[in-house]
Amino acid sequence: MSALRVLHLYPRTLGINGDAGNVLALRQRLQWRGVAVEVVTVEAGEPAPHEVDLVHIGSGPRSARDALLGDARERAEQLRAWASSGVPMIGVGAGFHLLSRSIVLLDGTERGGADVLPVTIRDVPQRTVGEALGMLADGRRFAGYLNHAVDVERHEVEPLVDLDRAPSAAAGSPAEGVRAEHLIGTHLHGPVLPMNPWLADELLTAALARQGQQLPPADERVREVDEHARRARAVIAARLGRAGVEV
Repeated sequence: MSALRVLHLYPRTLGINGDAGNVLALRQRLQWRGVAVEVVTVEAGEPAPHEVDLVHIGSGPRSARDALLGDARERAEQLRAWASSGVPMIGVGAGFHLLSRSIVLLDGTERGGADVLPVTIRDVPQRTVGEALGMLADGRRFAGYLNHAVDVERHEVEPLVDLDRAPSAAAGSPAEGVRAEHLIGTHLHGPVLPMNPWLADELLTAALARQGQQLPPADERVREVDEHARRARAVIAARLGRAGVEV
């Protein structure tokens, strides 16, 4: 089996919330399982490989997001082709926005995104900042830190998670992020994949499936970091008044 190739788009520009930790988690979880992995970093204006197995785009300020929109649109055809072929992708914060259908700025101007995720991002004046806790339909807990100033309009697609504890600005809308099969957008940091490692394994499982492979079982090192993640989620849950809940 050839090395699993992870594409990290715009790491110097979009990575202000520790998002490199997401890529580190993906790489380490593969290496601990004996799976070869190659991380390719690509900045604006640089060519991307023709073939990749997983795509990650991190977060950044609104100014950086807007500056990268043109480059994201230039890559849109390639990104959509990868998505159609089953390449899993995760966009966090600004990376989520770049993968959207469009972004509506504060002045009402609408700018097209890469149109990978069927959502419209609407900038809003009020910022949502703080820890959040949620639950998926299957009962798994999801935790992280929100820091954004947008509303998300989903077009016939499900949210990633429903929040039961969130900053006040997000209280009216419990839905967070979006999931469209192997494509994920979220505003949760932590970083999100080390904090919620089952999601990292879902992405890796989808990436390996394209090569006809399965994700090998976790070893003691994977189980140890997963326990650290569980404890981190438990701390967040306790701070949000949900001490003792299953995380």
